[in-house]
Amino acid sequence: MNLQQRLIRYEQLIPCKAAFIDAKTPGSHLKDNYSIIGGGVSESKHQKVNLTEKHGFCIGAAGQPPHIKNSPHSHFTAEVFMVYSSTWRFYWNNDCANEAILYPGDIISLPTNMFRGFENVGNEYGMIFSILGHDDAGGGVVWLPRVIEEAKGHGLVLLENGKLVDTTIGEVIPDGIKPKATLTTEELQTFDQYTPQEMAKHVGKLPDYVPSPYGGFPNKTPDTMFWVDVIGPEDSVGHLFQVKPGDHNGDQFNVYGLKAASEGHTGTYSRDEVEVMLVNRGEFEVSCQHNGETLQTIMKSGDIISFPKGAVRSISPKNAGFAYFVVGGDYPQNPTLNA
Repeated sequence: MNLQQRLIRYEQLIPCKAAFIDAKTPGSHLKDNYSIIGGGVSESKHQKVNLTEKHGFCIGAAGQPPHIKNSPHSHFTAEVFMVYSSTWRFYWNNDCANEAILYPGDIISLPTNMFRGFENVGNEYGMIFSILGHDDAGGGVVWLPRVIEEAKGHGLVLLENGKLVDTTIGEVIPDGIKPKATLTTEELQTFDQYTPQEMAKHVGKLPDYVPSPYGGFPNKTPDTMFWVDVIGPEDSVGHLFQVKPGDHNGDQFNVYGLKAASEGHTGTYSRDEVEVMLVNRGEFEVSCQHNGETLQTIMKSGDIISFPKGAVRSISPKNAGFAYFVVGGDYPQNPTLNA
């Protein structure tokens, strides 16, 4: 795979409109689901993936018009959302009674074994990018029983193998595979419940980000450009992560940020791990060299690039902007810094 194929423009994202069991339930029926790097947990065989190479984590996105919800569900691995556009309400617990409001640039790391949902509460079509821990994301999605009940009569059937059958387009349930059973009352009681105060530690607000104390980052100039420790293990040496990770058993990724008030330059560096850059706002000039190939490009808001292991790169903000960086592994090695 060449470097150009690892660059994914915002306009190249491919939506699936029936990725999950609630895709035709009124109030959730106008969702778009995107699998950008890895298949994630989409339940649809029709889901398109921009980059199928295994990274140790998956990156996707959800797009929703105003007041459209993603129904309450739980995951077996960490789930992180980065707000790209509009205003979003995230709600959680079995009763979905607690909530947090996030704005563009904000991030939330949702724990495993907890029901959560989200709604676009802004006045425009909104997008949020997502990260799921591990390549297979632990085996899929667990839905609150009412979500599956509400889906009845709309033609979608979730099977015990985690895949959807859409009877409205002529699909049939395969022989030997049963519809997925809903959770019992006893099973529901095994899911964790979080107070708003406990969940506040899992939320990062872009205006509150401060420079990382870690000395091993590429070039930083605190007045104009600095790196942020966003999500990672609390015992990482030299880092001060500002958001509590959602999976205590290892997410297989860390998240950093690069915040620029004006033009700057990181210098060149490389990593032993895969690194994915997601531009939240602004423009960045990116240069990358790998195996004799060079890519030089301007990345704009919503663009994504996956830097392969060992690639030499440099990043130059062209104006005020912010980008998230997802680095593979629970404890990434120090980047190798060049001139």
